[in-house]
Amino acid sequence: QVASMWDPDVAMGSVTHQFIGYLLPMGPYYALMEGLGVPTWVAQRLWTGSLLFLAGAGVLFLLRTLAPGSGRPGTGSLDMATAGGVGAMVAALAYMLSPYVLQNEARASVLLLPWVGLPWMIGLVARGLRQGGWRYPALFALVVALVGSTNAASLILVGVGPVLWVVWELATGRVAWRRALGTALKIGVLSAAVSLWWAAGLAVEGSYGMDILRYTESVPTVTRTSLASETLRGLGYWFFYGVDKLGLYLPMASPYMTSLWLLAVSFAVPAAAFLAAFFLRWRQRAYFVALVVVGTILSVGAHPLSNPSPLGRLIKQGATGSTIGLALRSTNRATPLVILGTAVLLGAGIAALIRRWKIAGTIAAAVAAGLVAADLPALWTGQFVAANLTRPEQIPPYWSKAANYLDHQPGAEQTRVVSEPGIDFATYRWGTTLEPVLPGLMTRPEVDRGLVPYGSPGSANLLEALDGVVQAGTLNPISLAPMLRLMSAGDLVVDSDLQYERYNTPRPRALWQQLDPPPPGLGAAVGFGSPSATAAPATKYPLIDETELGLPHNAPDPPPVAVFSVAGARPILRTEGATRPMLVDGDGSGLVAAAGAGLLDGQATVFYSPSFAAQPAALQRQLAVGADLVVTDTNRRQAEQFGTVSGNVGYTETAGEKPLVPDQLDARLPLFPASAGDDTKTVAVQRGVKSVQASGYGNPITYAPENRPDQAMDGNLRTSWSVAAFDNPVGQYLRITLEHPLTTDHNSAIQTVAGNLEDGLAAPLVTKAGDSGSTQVDSNTLW
Repeated sequence: QVASMWDPDVAMGSVTHQFIGYLLPMGPYYALMEGLGVPTWVAQRLWTGSLLFLAGAGVLFLLRTLAPGSGRPGTGSLDMATAGGVGAMVAALAYMLSPYVLQNEARASVLLLPWVGLPWMIGLVARGLRQGGWRYPALFALVVALVGSTNAASLILVGVGPVLWVVWELATGRVAWRRALGTALKIGVLSAAVSLWWAAGLAVEGSYGMDILRYTESVPTVTRTSLASETLRGLGYWFFYGVDKLGLYLPMASPYMTSLWLLAVSFAVPAAAFLAAFFLRWRQRAYFVALVVVGTILSVGAHPLSNPSPLGRLIKQGATGSTIGLALRSTNRATPLVILGTAVLLGAGIAALIRRWKIAGTIAAAVAAGLVAADLPALWTGQFVAANLTRPEQIPPYWSKAANYLDHQPGAEQTRVVSEPGIDFATYRWGTTLEPVLPGLMTRPEVDRGLVPYGSPGSANLLEALDGVVQAGTLNPISLAPMLRLMSAGDLVVDSDLQYERYNTPRPRALWQQLDPPPPGLGAAVGFGSPSATAAPATKYPLIDETELGLPHNAPDPPPVAVFSVAGARPILRTEGATRPMLVDGDGSGLVAAAGAGLLDGQATVFYSPSFAAQPAALQRQLAVGADLVVTDTNRRQAEQFGTVSGNVGYTETAGEKPLVPDQLDARLPLFPASAGDDTKTVAVQRGVKSVQASGYGNPITYAPENRPDQAMDGNLRTSWSVAAFDNPVGQYLRITLEHPLTTDHNSAIQTVAGNLEDGLAAPLVTKAGDSGSTQVDSNTLW
């Protein structure tokens, strides 16, 4: 399916994002394994093992290229390929067994391909400069085609390595400008030619898809963990340190943060490389030292985001001010440069030691190899495949039966299937697949809500609005059928075998209470599987709270998969009448509310009035044909982010409000034209003061409107402004702009009297304006 730039199974249809890159090499590999009948778990392990092997083989190829007598005299006296190639083997092991592989192999192993290709590309550049011709530039382009198709940013960042080699050869005078320029042009032309197929996919996405980069990992997220110390260990990617409610995303990451012996080992490997570089006398030493330095600077990027280096400021400005800069925000993908540099320096030190003192060098090689092996304990302890990312080879049969049933429903070829509830990543009671299983089991288009919004802004907003009330537990069941008809859904699938405790998604029994008996417009539930499959392990994850205690004592567990048919579903491909449309002053949330009020039952054509902000004549034409106007308090002026499937929107802002501190997480969907200003939105009005604002509120993961700054001035001691939940509160502040200057002898700040005081700073009134005694506030602002 990745050959198509259109995917009907993502959102309500979406222009795909870099999916086309899987056509080479990952797609053909897994297609071959499937054709041969190889079990998926075997194919996965062969794939991962091949990546490790090819990465190590690339280092051996590079060092053989640099060896004296390999085709160009005068390259230096150190031959890492002699003495049994022990030094080269240590370098290869240090590269292929770097902890770097743990960051991606479990969930996104395709991102390891540029790491695999880096030493091959440098070796081919070196041979191309030495011998000229088209052979090695063509082989270089072949490597680019194999490793760069799924993530252009990773390819660009590791591409710094070959560029540095050309610069180094020029700087040392070992290659003429004419040869260097000719080789660079050949490599550039051929590499661009073999990349046109996936670059065309990016161009199509850029022209017709959403700007998906704005809604994936943010600049603050990727820079939070990109420390120089972590980069030197081969780590630093934010995902490696991520947690959900049940623990780390990658359990094998824990020892790298908590185990003293592993911390010592992981720093000992680069330390030994630096020691070797200090004493080593080798002509290529300067290049690999430069590789470490440049790679570290690039990997650190804009960290710390609040006070980056001069280069970090440029990276920060690029990431926040341009699409290309935003695409390169994951600077940690330059870490392979650092790993290759330290690995080769370590191997070169071993080779030099063996040449001078064979026995001591052999012992040092064994110690170095032992350190490298110990630096990746997950590979030896059975944790390389994370337990929380496993699943059975065969998924439960009730899913296949449900898919077959959905494919053979009346009108199945004209309608889609909507699945509820949404979840950050598809984590089932029986295992983890990350993506939902249903689209792979049936031919009908399927709609489900995941972490990232896809499709068009309108469809993403509509899906977010419908799933949002399900997530919040505020669903009005009457609204389901009209909304599903509008979305051309012939069937609703209620998925109850999700690990709801992992991402705090709706509890199956609580949601089932709203669907049994079925709401109007939905047919009787057809269940698949045993209800026992939906219950969370009570002994491991006890969930005794107001949600559980509020359920009837005999509330049943629903079936793991239940299908509700939707009466009167509209076809996906259809025409609609132009007379008497419904004109909604709002957004998708307004439609959900209107459906709950029975206003969508007539199936009128729906328009959003803010869509006509730049077309007043078109708006008048809708009114002239008898449009029904529905006014809602939705389409609010509020921040929006996509870090989870709940807690996505901030507090309702005042008209024209500008944040005191730029919110790097704010990525509002461009639902309406830019000309649709604040007069088309629901806004807040603060009375008694000009404004109450703060440097932040809530927590760094989700928006928490109940913690907004104006809660500090509402006169209610049970509400408060709170900030920095499970984060560092230093530097946070509140600013109150008064309508008139005032004179006072004191200002009182009262700590919150409700809630958990450990959740962060909280103040329900006002911060202190000055020293004790009479204070004249000679401006309108209190800080």
